[in-house]
Amino acid sequence: MTLTTHNISYWYTNNPDDYLFKDVSLSFEKGKVYSILGQSGSGKTTFLSLLAGLDTPKSGNIQLNGQPIQKGGLVSYRKRSVSTIFQAYNLLTYMTARQNIQVALDITGRQVDPEKITALFADVGLDESLLDKPVLKLSGGQQQRVAIVRALASGADIIIADEPTGNLDEETTQDIIKIFQKIAHEQDKTVIIVTHEREVAQASDVTFELKKRNFTKIA
Repeated sequence: MTLTTHNISYWYTNNPDDYLFKDVSLSFEKGKVYSILGQSGSGKTTFLSLLAGLDTPKSGNIQLNGQPIQKGGLVSYRKRSVSTIFQAYNLLTYMTARQNIQVALDITGRQVDPEKITALFADVGLDESLLDKPVLKLSGGQQQRVAIVRALASGADIIIADEPTGNLDEETTQDIIKIFQKIAHEQDKTVIIVTHEREVAQASDVTFELKKRNFTKIA
C-alpha cells in the first residue's frame, strides 16, 4: 500500500501565486511512521486534510496504489482507507469510550467483535474498565488513546494524526509516540503525523519539514 502525492499545490485566494505549497510529490508506505514538521500557519494541517480526503488540491492529485483517491469517491476513501486522529480528540463527550468507538464503526459500516475492542484497549495501555466510563472522566492522555483505538477499529491502513501530542505532557507524549511506532511497525500500517514538536519528528522513521512553502526531507 502506497499513498503518493503528485505535484499537488494549494492556495486559499484566487491568486495561485499566493500558495501554501506548490508541486509537492511525496510517497508514504506501510510499516513506517512519517512526520510532517512545521510551524503554525505553515500549511501542514491543510496538507494533512488533503491526505485524509477532507479537501482536494488546487492542482495535482493524490493516489493510493496508483489510483486517484477520488476514483471511488472521497467518502468511500475516508470510510475504508484512512482514519484521522485529531489534537482535540473529537470524542462525543456525553458518551462512553465504547459508545464513541461504536459510533465510528456505525459510520464506516464495519463490524468489530467486542473482544477486539478490548484487545485494542490493552494495546494502547488502557484498562478494560475504562471502556464504559464517560470520556469526560478520562484524562487527556486516556482520551487520546480512545481516539487512537477508534481509528484502529475502523480497519484503515492509513492512520493520520493532527498534532496528537499537542495537549499532552512530556511523559504521555512519549507513550503516544511508542503507540504510533507499534501501529506502524507491528501492525504494518502507514502512520502520518503532523507536528510542530521536533521530539515527535525525531522518533519517526521519515520526516518532511514544511518551511517557506516547500517540503524538505530531513530524516
